[in-house]
Order: sequence, then structure tokens, then C-alpha cells
Amino acid sequence: MQIKPWQVLSSRVIHETPWIQVTEDECRSSDGKIFTYTYVKRKDAGPVIIAEENDGKIWLVQQYRHPVRQILWQLPAEGKMEGESWADAAQRGIEEEIGKTAHSLEDLGTLAVDPGGLNQVTHVFLAREFHSIQIEKYHHDENEVEHLNIAAFSPQEIREMMLDGRIADNWTLAALHLYDLKRS
Repeated sequence: MQIKPWQVLSSRVIHETPWIQVTEDECRSSDGKIFTYTYVKRKDAGPVIIAEENDGKIWLVQQYRHPVRQILWQLPAEGKMEGESWADAAQRGIEEEIGKTAHSLEDLGTLAVDPGGLNQVTHVFLAREFHSIQIEKYHHDENEVEHLNIAAFSPQEIREMMLDGRIADNWTLAALHLYDLKRS
């Protein structure tokens, strides 16, 4: 059986914030069935960054993630501003989240974060060869509250964190897997 894309008959926004838009599409499948499909559009989708030091340690960011009610370690990620390149957004993310500038930035590929419910596609960047800068706290919105811890971990420590659940988000797990595949 050949799988074909659905035909979108109509589309409407049913909820919107500065970061997301919940969209409801009326669709027709290739066999003629008409149905409603609801999904989230990210307005600030941006790159995920694997910031690797010369000793092989990788920088992670720890923060509270309210939807899952957990404090997790994740790779740095940054929302991409309108008109900004993926690489520029990655560099800004490194600066904002770990206080460094990378002299080497490689696009490792793309990931569809949650293709069943979210339209977000992200690029994974490998950043290396850093120098430290003075961190400025960026506030994109007066209501945004972001408390972060940052630390660099060895590959073994990261594996242990994946196994014990301290790293549990899909984009970090997938990006680290892509990184491992590119290295081997």
C-alpha cells in the first residue's frame, strides 16, 4: 500500500501564545475519509547544540520542565528568531546558555521532534573550540522565567544520566545518538 499525504480542506488556529499555536486541520485521507487533526506549531523552533570541549566533555543545561513536572538535564537549545540562520541561532544559544563562543560549528542534521503532534523540525549543531565571554541575561518576554544550571559531563556520565532518567527528553537523546553515529 502506498502512503500518501492528506489533503488539508481547512485549517484554523484554536489557541495561541507567544511560543506556540494550536492548529486544527480538517483533512481528507487518500481513501476519502474526512477527519479533524489537531497539532502544535512552535513559533520559536530552533537548533539543539552539542557543545563539546577539547577533553570530550559535553555541556548540558539543567532546568525544571513543567509539562512533565521534572528537573532534567538537556542539551542547550535556542529559539530561532525570524530571519536568523540556524547557525547564528546556535551560536547565540551557546553564548546565552553556557557563556561561550564557538569557533567551530558543524550542522550534523535535522530531527523531527514529535512529528505526530508538533510541527517542529530542528537542526543539531556540534560546537567546538570555545572561548568564554561575559554572559548577559537575555529576556525575550517579561513573563519568561528560566532558571538554569550548566555543567560539562563526560560521555560515560552522560550515558549514566540517560539510563537513570536525568536525561529524558527526545531531542537530547536523538541528538546525542546522531552525534555518536557521526563519530563512528
